[in-house]
Amino acid sequence: MLKKTIYGLAIIIIIASLLIMSACRHYAPEKRMQRMMERFSRDLKLTDSQKEQLDIYKTEIIIKGRELWVAYANTIEEINLQMRSDEFDKEYVGDAISKMAAPREEFMSLFIERLGEFHSSLTPEQRTILVKKLDKMQSYQKGRCRYSM
Repeated sequence: MLKKTIYGLAIIIIIASLLIMSACRHYAPEKRMQRMMERFSRDLKLTDSQKEQLDIYKTEIIIKGRELWVAYANTIEEINLQMRSDEFDKEYVGDAISKMAAPREEFMSLFIERLGEFHSSLTPEQRTILVKKLDKMQSYQKGRCRYSM
């Protein structure tokens, strides 16, 4: 009787663990962005031209984001090589980190430029809906980040 109870509890715990782990989906950045674009398109009731414009912007941002991650990975590898060596060259690491800043700045300038262009294509009603959505998303983030205010 006791063995059956223990086996039953073990099976329930295993099934519950599998259900919890399967619910934690970690989407690739492209899929997350695609889901977000679909939601914005639906909620803002974007026109076909706005959807095409948004899709072009999404593709450009994904490509720049990949370049940024490559630069980041290269920088981390260079720092790791310095950490493995007998002597640590501060200037070399500083140069590697400053080289990574250039792709980040390019990414941010592209993002801000495309955001401005997309903003100018929205109607006042769409902008109002967008701001409400962003405020709602921001309220979800409060408490998640230790730096949130």
